[in-house]
Amino acid sequence: MHVPKANCHRFARGSILFTTAVMGGSWLAGCVPPLTDMGDDADDAVVDDSLVDDGFVEDDTLLSPASFFAFEEDDDPEIAVLPFVEDELLARILPGAKAEELDASYVEIGVTVVEELPELDTVALRVSRDRFEDAAAALSANALFESVHKSYLYDAEALPDDVDFDRQDHFVPIGVDLAWEVTTGSEDMIIAILDTGVEPDHPDLEGKLLDGWNSYDKNDDFDDVLGHGTSVAGSAAAMTNNDDGVAGVCWDNPILPVRVSDDKGRAASKDIASGIVWAIRRGAKVINVSFAPLGSDRTVLAATQYARNNGALVFISTGNNGKSYRARKTDQAIFVGAVDDPDKLAAFSNTGNFVDLVAPGVGIYTTRRGKIYGPVSGTSFASPITAGVAALVWSVNPDFRPATVQNLLLDTADDLGARGRDKKYGVGRVNAEAAVLAALDIVEEPDTKSPSVDILDPDDRDKVSRTINISVAAFDADELADVVLMVDGAAFATDTSKPFKFALNTRDLTNGTHTLIAQATDLSGNSQRSSRVRIVVSGSRSSGGNSGSGGSNSSGPSSTTEPASADTVPPSASFVFPADGTRVFTSVGVQGTVSDDVELESVEWLVDGVRQSVMDVSGKAATVNLLWDASATPSGNHVVTLRVFDLAGNEVSSSLSLLKE
Repeated sequence: MHVPKANCHRFARGSILFTTAVMGGSWLAGCVPPLTDMGDDADDAVVDDSLVDDGFVEDDTLLSPASFFAFEEDDDPEIAVLPFVEDELLARILPGAKAEELDASYVEIGVTVVEELPELDTVALRVSRDRFEDAAAALSANALFESVHKSYLYDAEALPDDVDFDRQDHFVPIGVDLAWEVTTGSEDMIIAILDTGVEPDHPDLEGKLLDGWNSYDKNDDFDDVLGHGTSVAGSAAAMTNNDDGVAGVCWDNPILPVRVSDDKGRAASKDIASGIVWAIRRGAKVINVSFAPLGSDRTVLAATQYARNNGALVFISTGNNGKSYRARKTDQAIFVGAVDDPDKLAAFSNTGNFVDLVAPGVGIYTTRRGKIYGPVSGTSFASPITAGVAALVWSVNPDFRPATVQNLLLDTADDLGARGRDKKYGVGRVNAEAAVLAALDIVEEPDTKSPSVDILDPDDRDKVSRTINISVAAFDADELADVVLMVDGAAFATDTSKPFKFALNTRDLTNGTHTLIAQATDLSGNSQRSSRVRIVVSGSRSSGGNSGSGGSNSSGPSSTTEPASADTVPPSASFVFPADGTRVFTSVGVQGTVSDDVELESVEWLVDGVRQSVMDVSGKAATVNLLWDASATPSGNHVVTLRVFDLAGNEVSSSLSLLKE
């Protein structure tokens, strides 16, 4: 089969890379031309010029030169050559940034807000084309912003009782028919299709479609403008056992259509990300995005992390350029490549460390725009097939955590190619039967382990002024939900994705010492607080208290009636029981008393220097307790430490030794 290729010319002028493209067609990225009239013999297939894709889109103008400003995603050469919205920047706002300061920065830099994505702490900004690089550099240097990105443009991924069920032989190798003996899905498990839209009156889809959205035009018209999304939707969840058309992987699951592209099938980072957020807010549990190459797009990946934090999984096609991509492996989304009938990687399927799974993607007989059916090929269709399998697994137990469903898909996949995970097949071809059967036997153990968290910057006792950035490291064995920065004991701002970083305007604090604590919480509700970091503020514009903070996901630090530096007397701590040197065997209760002349804030318990718990206290005196389970602790002397803090940041520690027999 001959697929027309783009004629690309790259040449250097100084340090700037220019790319030009001469195209013969305009297609969805990563798509393979659908195969028409395949019948039972793939060798008779011809190219259907309605859905050819080379990973490029027709444009009568030269692509813009690479920016002088170094965008992080452009480290990936496959991203660096993508077209982008040339008058729009995506800026990630640091939690804690105040609304009035942001507005002032926009005016100073010369950009205007066109759309806000508060769930992602991201704003889309309009900028004149001749100031694109200058504005990006100015935003990046501003302490209120974490990062700045282009809004890259991606094309959809397709190559050019049901009467046609016998033509859907792609179900056989992944065992869908056997999985259906256990479950055919659930009406409560919504599958969102983010694509070129979905044909609303297709006979094999209309009975399953929910009211959708158009994130490109910002209205509710989700009709398919190209045909790609209709085929993707049918691959995942066409109406089944209705004596018509084709079968979907999921019989019972409703489809939430979200159009994210323009009428040529091209979608911007911003519209994909906002589509994911919209789908989550409408209850979607499984989301499919058949655009590529998205493996390095930080804006879209932030949206997929938002989905995971809200109990959902996002599936993304790897793309159809037949290239090896540098994108790194990530747990934020599941990237799916395509195989052909003999379980060999399809020639068009992209490869790289980011590939998680593969699924059938050649000659997929499915719904087509125009109320018809036909075969299509591409990773665009392998991805929704895999998403459909995830929906079947989740239908077995709707209470599974996203990580559990993802691990079931990965652990039960059929290994192909080199043994173990590899760059071509990921962990292997999805196996619906094995995944569903394994789901029947899984009993999720309650997650009771708290995350770890530490403030990396600033250092304790640093002298600060103006707006400072606060960096936090946090980790959880399962999945983190968020990190909250506390200033002087009050919640100040929340960050939901790595790297955890905040902006704090210290001019709104009183001069003197203030305390910072970071609290990390995982998806199971377990939380842990960091050790406190004290900052010494100078140059404050506040004489009495702390003003509130605006911006995304933030609230101001608490106010106080006197400067924090007025209290310089440390609190006190002592033990009630047991006595120093007591012998212990299994568990032992430890009790202490703490007091302060002004106001207590919190206490920490440590054993041999390892934090066991953090608890808030208030007032001038309190009794505190620790139950230490020493059953698995080695024999010998162990030190229990009680550390207490007051509201001014003063602290004191007291310790005792216990002998484990």
